[in-house]
Amino acid sequence: MFEKLLVADDLKIPPLSLVRCIPKKKLGVREMIICHAINPPENFQIDQSYLDSIKDRLESRADAVRARGFNCRVEIVRGTPGRAVLELAEQFNVNMVIIGSHHRGGVRGALIGSVSYGILHEATRPTFLVRFSPGKQEDLSRDSCNSHILFPTDFSETSETAFLLLERIATVTHAKVTLFHVHDKARIDPYLRHMLPAFDKEDKARMQLLKEHLELNGSGPCSIQVSYGVPAQRILNLANSGEFSLIVMGTQGRGYIPDIFLGSTANAIARHADLPVLFVPHKRPGLGW
Repeated sequence: MFEKLLVADDLKIPPLSLVRCIPKKKLGVREMIICHAINPPENFQIDQSYLDSIKDRLESRADAVRARGFNCRVEIVRGTPGRAVLELAEQFNVNMVIIGSHHRGGVRGALIGSVSYGILHEATRPTFLVRFSPGKQEDLSRDSCNSHILFPTDFSETSETAFLLLERIATVTHAKVTLFHVHDKARIDPYLRHMLPAFDKEDKARMQLLKEHLELNGSGPCSIQVSYGVPAQRILNLANSGEFSLIVMGTQGRGYIPDIFLGSTANAIARHADLPVLFVPHKRPGLGW
């Protein structure tokens, strides 16, 4: 499930910051591809010495990743960066794409870069968005992202797919998990408000089954939370409470528009969550992950 990973490297974020959440032995990672995209003007001839210098930088950065035990190779791709990265992901049939975000704090600082944002919008494979805060000391000696996972679910088909990846991570790392569902105010008010207690009971029962499944298969302790309101706001309030280390969630909820991969809730989480986020798209036939 996590055998082959693709890291989109903009040469700005330290490579170990991008892979610090990946416990190699536990998740079965066999190969990591570090890629950098260049986008010269059409018909522009790139000097070979320039390409060689970029490759040398990538190899140097890859060495730091190899020292952590990963089998690692580098690739330079040409074209619009987001599209070029996604095409490489398809070419090598990777299981997950890893992208970075420079998180400088505040509402404006939380907005992710245009390349990462474009990848999230079009990705058909799980995409791991890793936050990087310049000047913040990171503990690279342990898999710090897998201690307490927040899993928002709307019980859609995409959430079910995301749960499979959550199960894999939580059971091999023995992480704690909080299962979180938000009754969407826009769907319930005003005509279904009287049904809220019934919805609450039904959804807690469904989440209880997920909780029992995770714990029986080796995860850490799991808890259930149900809320009411605007899903993105409720998820962000909980995610940014300081209690969690990772979010795993589907990118499309109920009623998503085909070919618009990043739904409105996932969009808000991508922009404003302080945590690393593993976004899981709807699985389509023929994809290897």
